[in-house]
Amino acid sequence: MARDRTARTRIRNHLVTHGPVDDPSGHATGALKDAIGYQGSSVAFIQLIAAMDADGEIVRDIRGKRTYRISGGPALDRTPALTGTPSRPALADLGDVRGAVVRTEAGALVIDYDELARALVRELWTFATAQAAPAGPSAELELRAEHERMTAERDEYARRLELARTKLDELLGARSPQEDAAVRA
Repeated sequence: MARDRTARTRIRNHLVTHGPVDDPSGHATGALKDAIGYQGSSVAFIQLIAAMDADGEIVRDIRGKRTYRISGGPALDRTPALTGTPSRPALADLGDVRGAVVRTEAGALVIDYDELARALVRELWTFATAQAAPAGPSAELELRAEHERMTAERDEYARRLELARTKLDELLGARSPQEDAAVRA
């Protein structure tokens, strides 16, 4: 069988896009092999994983002869993923959200989805208000001038409408409310 030269890249991209491979039964290496579609022998894949672990590209959680977790290592963080593959932000990029949303309990990753939703809404609100806020004194003056122009335009249309109503009433012979009040008095 031909040697698979893209396996390292596929492993790196899988770990970057999907996160660590966990297997409570201790078969994380086999799960990763299946996930990336490795066609070579199991022994060759195990050797590849061991070499990547030695190079710092991945980190394995090994107990006895079993591998329970394979995750990206420090060298993987510096390795760019293939172009066109989605990447997920590192936990360090989540800022204040990280502590409340993602935590570990008994070695398992726990995500508080309610807190994550709140954090995302806060982030969206911050972004939206920053975009909508005036950039400075000149922007405030522009907004004020636009408001005054629209107010003057509205008043002009109101004056024209009243004038048109008066003319229409004259043409139709109808009396205005003021004329009705004068006749009654």
